[in-house]
Amino acid sequence: MKRKIYLSKIDWWLIALIIFACVVAIIPAITEPWWFAAIYGVCIIGTICIPMFGCWYAIEGSDFIVYQFFRPHRFPIHKIKEVKFCKGILAGAALSTTRIAIRFTDRKILKSSMPIEISPKDREGFVHDLTVINPDITVIR
Repeated sequence: MKRKIYLSKIDWWLIALIIFACVVAIIPAITEPWWFAAIYGVCIIGTICIPMFGCWYAIEGSDFIVYQFFRPHRFPIHKIKEVKFCKGILAGAALSTTRIAIRFTDRKILKSSMPIEISPKDREGFVHDLTVINPDITVIR
């Protein structure tokens, strides 16, 4: 199977945060020297946009990959025990509160018993592609 990429769903509150950051970055442009405003604006907007554009997911062969801050983390699909559709605000590789919680059969994969929560735009398609590779996955809606 080729690599299939799923973009992360982005909630309205994150877009509102970016607009707020742009407004905050414009204020020093009015009151401060241009070079200070440019550095300040790049820092403020960069710290918000890097996590936003650096988060996506991919299915490649028998692994699914979570890209967070442009760093890939590979997880074996054949070790997935359960996929649950959920809503949450826990920290994770997700830019939305509409998420999928993935539990593994082996605690050593995440070094925890907690599930990994991700938020692909096409949740149904993502879960379908996982279950095609591993039909033993329990899907909870």
